[in-house]
Amino acid sequence: MKKQCIVVGLGWFGMNVAKRLSEEEIEVLAIDKDIALVEKASKFVTKAVCLDVSNAEAFESLPLAEFDVGIVAMAENIAMSVVSCLTLKENNVSKIIAKVGDKNHRKVLEKIGVDEIIFPEEYLGLMIADKIIHEFKSQ
Repeated sequence: MKKQCIVVGLGWFGMNVAKRLSEEEIEVLAIDKDIALVEKASKFVTKAVCLDVSNAEAFESLPLAEFDVGIVAMAENIAMSVVSCLTLKENNVSKIIAKVGDKNHRKVLEKIGVDEIIFPEEYLGLMIADKIIHEFKSQ
């Protein structure tokens, strides 16, 4: 059975996640309220939908339970990030990964049981530090 992912939010982070997953032939449903971003993503994802996730009825009309992984990539709007994570969770998406912008956002998503929380600045900072440490040790 083919793996399916849903990506909510097509900013820089979400667009790159959707594109990379698609390159590996994973089925991706990409969602954003900005039609220009949806049109851009539609060139490489399985399906792209222009939708404002604050419209719970429209969001829940999608076959959310069919997705193995939900990626919520809207750190700038904490409320919509939380609503999206809750909706995916309530619709039995197996694994939810969310991008956060700060520690309070992280705390809220931890409380509602998001499986994996990504703080890009923290992650990238540690990656760069590890790279420098590795270079120093190999000199």
